Amino acid sequence: MTGGTALLVGVGAGLVLLVGYAAWLLWRVRSVLTRPEPRGTTPAPSRRGRLTRGQKVLALVVFVLVATAGLLGVTEGACRLAGYGGYPPTFRRYEPIDDGHALVMTDYGGPSSYFFANRSRAGSLERTALLMPKPADTFRVMLVGGSAAKGIPYPRHLTGAAFLEAMLGDLMPDKRVEVIDLGTTAIASYPVLGMLTESLDYDPDLAVIYCGNNEYYGAYGVASLHTAGRSPASIRFTRWARSLGVTQFVESKRPGYDTNDSRTMMEAMVGEAAIAPDDPMREAAARNLETFVGDMIDRCKARGVPVIVCTPPANERGLAPIGEDDLSRCTPAVREHVDELLARAETNLEADPTAAEEAVREILMPEQIDVYPPWLPNARAEWLLGRALDAQGRSSEAVEAYAHAVDLDTMPWRCPTSSIDALRRAATEHGATLCDLLGAFRSASPGGSIGWELMGDHVHPSLAGQALSGRTIAASVSIAVPGVGFEPSAADGLPPDESYMARLGATPYDTYAAANGMRLLGRIPFFVASNPWFGPRFEAVCESIEASSPPEVVQALREWCDAPTAGGLRRPITGYVAMALFGRGRYAEAGPLFESAMRASEPYGTWELQYASFMVSCHGVSMGGMSEADRALAAEMIQRGRYLAEHGYSTSGAAERYVGELSLKLGDYAGAIEWLARARPLQSDEGRVAVDGALVQAYGRSGQRDEAEAIIQRGLEAGGPFANYYRQMQAQLQ
Repeated sequence: MTGGTALLVGVGAGLVLLVGYAAWLLWRVRSVLTRPEPRGTTPAPSRRGRLTRGQKVLALVVFVLVATAGLLGVTEGACRLAGYGGYPPTFRRYEPIDDGHALVMTDYGGPSSYFFANRSRAGSLERTALLMPKPADTFRVMLVGGSAAKGIPYPRHLTGAAFLEAMLGDLMPDKRVEVIDLGTTAIASYPVLGMLTESLDYDPDLAVIYCGNNEYYGAYGVASLHTAGRSPASIRFTRWARSLGVTQFVESKRPGYDTNDSRTMMEAMVGEAAIAPDDPMREAAARNLETFVGDMIDRCKARGVPVIVCTPPANERGLAPIGEDDLSRCTPAVREHVDELLARAETNLEADPTAAEEAVREILMPEQIDVYPPWLPNARAEWLLGRALDAQGRSSEAVEAYAHAVDLDTMPWRCPTSSIDALRRAATEHGATLCDLLGAFRSASPGGSIGWELMGDHVHPSLAGQALSGRTIAASVSIAVPGVGFEPSAADGLPPDESYMARLGATPYDTYAAANGMRLLGRIPFFVASNPWFGPRFEAVCESIEASSPPEVVQALREWCDAPTAGGLRRPITGYVAMALFGRGRYAEAGPLFESAMRASEPYGTWELQYASFMVSCHGVSMGGMSEADRALAAEMIQRGRYLAEHGYSTSGAAERYVGELSLKLGDYAGAIEWLARARPLQSDEGRVAVDGALVQAYGRSGQRDEAEAIIQRGLEAGGPFANYYRQMQAQLQ
């Protein structure tokens, strides 16, 4: 037992004894107050300077309360000294990166603190870098919300935030635009409020709020395993109580993470799997959303930061209600009849949509069934009605039916109308700019109802949807920030979405990765039951891409699917494919994929350095030399790698290795030798061989042939599986 733990145990034991003693004293006080006076006696008059019995009792009670509060304070202080209490930040400052600026990175600790009930399934955000103080001529946007704001299932360089940054860059060419994406998986509006509040200390010019999908099943949602109450007051109290050192000390004694938990995030977040349309939780969810979004707007306005509030779109037409309709109030005969009507409607959707409409309308208006309740909500019937109306060309009526189906879904993963209305009220009453993403998606969808054209699953936009999100928000910026330099109509003159997709580095393999994520969702039992075609739809996408790819690429794609994550992160899929092509000498094809992988990697990380090094190598071979852009990138990555190494953030030698390799590519042989020599003892066997190969080149090109031959000889003498690589080095040196 450590000294800190022993101290806490001792203080805790003392607290238990004092509370027990206080309880005994209070019991004694009660017995004194209720004891009758003996017969035939009169109360003795109090003497001057002496306390009466009542005064003594009051003093004793005050003493007990003060002593208990004092010991609680001592216990809390001891816990704080031992490292418990408070919450980790969402933004973390690091050492200065130059004479005038400190590096700030978003951190996983802040978001994970909201997931106290299931710590092994904490939501995460993309790590992003920014400088403080903010550089001149920078327009900084804080985008906050859930996984839809984060851009799931696409990598960071293909999200709505990435499109927004690129589009605002075109609209504001005299500014350096930064969109800091704080979108975090599976959080309700209260955690969003906390993260946005933290972000206001980092000089944003605009805040964009994109939330509402997780008010039921997100952290601090009303129906999640992570719920902390169903009112704003109880949620705030729970967050405060969990910040206490005593609370966190007790929590630390709980079992650790369940590393064998193979459930998806959606499965882990479900608390109550069925929420009826009239359940009070629906009103509570809308109330919480309106309250906390209103607080977000007020806090931003108090700091002089304009705000945009987005209405979240959802897949209305392409996805059936996820939850099961409640027919428990019906007799078995009625339930059987309803099932028969639903089956008839599904069978006739294409062959006879009129008959399908008649079947579902009998469910929705069941005058002919005597034992049927006067009106029983049925989300699946409403969705089938929308499908039948669409098939008949009655799209405007179908839009209403689809919206009803979303509202009645007993598993409300999609933002219902009550929550959309709450967002609108919060924006209007608190003075924010409303960006109607829901309306924009409907306007861009066939017939006015949102389907697979713009959505990747139930709430996450497809790649085209990510682009539309960025374009729609960009058009709202000039309304929210008067004098920003462009009009809302200027967004209409931006290049087409396909141009931005190419510029940002979209590849078919990113589509494969997104489809793989969706086919995993399609295996969740409640998705299989409600939308059995969901998983196979994305399975077909993956199979199509594999069918059009060479064997080495197919192998790389499958290796990516099976690869374990590193600290919860997965290497970019384009990195896997690029390495497969690089290994076969197909440098012209590998180069753009390495660039895509570099963009998909977090900044100031060794993956970023690695992919940058491979990318400029590919360009050097396939283009006959490095371009000025390549040289500028190499210099920037060297600066980042040196920063990591010099401040102790590189423990594996990876940063040192890639600083050395990039220095070699720039012709700085002395610098390359210095950094590669630092990296060599920290590398694993395979990494050490790669470092030796770079050292041989650096020594050979700088005329230090003896040092190069010594490295080769040492490798040949060691033998083993890498001896052949040293023979290749020897041949190249000669």
